Amino acid sequence: MHPIALLCFAIMVFGGTERVPSAQQARSSQTVDQVLERMGAVGKSFRSFEAKFTQRQYIAVLKEFDGPESGLFQYARAKDGSALLRQEMKTPGVRILTIKGGIATIYQPKINQANIISLGKNKDKAEYLALGLGQTPGKLRETFDIDFLGAETMDGAACSVLVLKPKSRAAAAFFSSFTLWIKNSTNVPIQQKLQEPNGNYLLVKFAGEKLNAPIADSQFEQKLPKGVEIQQIK
Repeated sequence: MHPIALLCFAIMVFGGTERVPSAQQARSSQTVDQVLERMGAVGKSFRSFEAKFTQRQYIAVLKEFDGPESGLFQYARAKDGSALLRQEMKTPGVRILTIKGGIATIYQPKINQANIISLGKNKDKAEYLALGLGQTPGKLRETFDIDFLGAETMDGAACSVLVLKPKSRAAAAFFSSFTLWIKNSTNVPIQQKLQEPNGNYLLVKFAGEKLNAPIADSQFEQKLPKGVEIQQIK
């Protein structure tokens, strides 16, 4: 996610997918329950998730994608249940986002700058970058209206596609929906679409997923080099 979008996410912290027609609601709800049940079973033993990722931002006014970015994504939970996250962009340029203890740090070596952002009472929204990874079905239903969009094949893997729409108006002002491609063999997402109300969206694809592999706590902390320009945002 681009720095400006990340800052909006972190400061406010808290799609073009249509709702399932009402005539299909009963069948859709049953399928949503089945998919969430499988995801919940994985969540009971969830400790961590690691994968390579690529992402592209779609710019609606230009009707085109910007250049692809790629790197490493890591996500885990602290002992208190809070989110631990690292998104390390490696190409075309290095940019590292870490989230730990309700603090987001965005470091950009190329411009020798780091933004340190207190997420405050909204620190739980850090999970918006890791939806479908370890959250309970009850928590997801509490936060989102969820629809089943059908079955698709993604990179040769059979997937169940869910769209999650925030119930909170404040959250929906930034992301109108989240679409998840849940890989049936592992019941974790291998693609995410973060839809903005203005038509822009971020498409994130995971590969080489590792579930519950050990991740050192140090991965979620950044020791910034001397001389880095630091901007504190509360």
